[in-house]
Amino acid sequence: MKVFISYSVHDSELVRKIAESIKQHVDEICYWDASKELGEDAWTSIFGWIDDSDLVLAVITDNTISRAMAVGNEIGHARARNKKIIPLVAPEVPRDQLGCFQGVTYERINRENPLPAIEAICSQINRLKQVRKDEAYGIGSFLVIAGLVALVIWGSSE
Repeated sequence: MKVFISYSVHDSELVRKIAESIKQHVDEICYWDASKELGEDAWTSIFGWIDDSDLVLAVITDNTISRAMAVGNEIGHARARNKKIIPLVAPEVPRDQLGCFQGVTYERINRENPLPAIEAICSQINRLKQVRKDEAYGIGSFLVIAGLVALVIWGSSE
């Protein structure tokens, strides 16, 4: 499972804590501070990371609210690609400032003690991985059955 983290660069310390805490549950984590490549077009890189991700974490703090354009672009891109998005909202962010996340279930994250939110994220990641595994098993089972039916039809036609 691949995760993209959207955030304000002023929250880099918090994002590093989140990434470090969830890395054992995912295959890859992309976020600007850790994934950028010098000399590459920033938006092409970011949109590529989002396109390749299975899950987008949106860290929403007072820093995000005051400079929301970049995060808004990232979330808009993720929504256009039907990505699962989990907002992590700091306590200082009032509900009426959540913009596109109005009405979306989110997790509160506290900078001083992010562990409860990180545990909730890890739990959600594990649920998503199980759903993907179940879907893959269902598709695999369908293909096996379809193959057997095709063999029976082919065998009976000869």
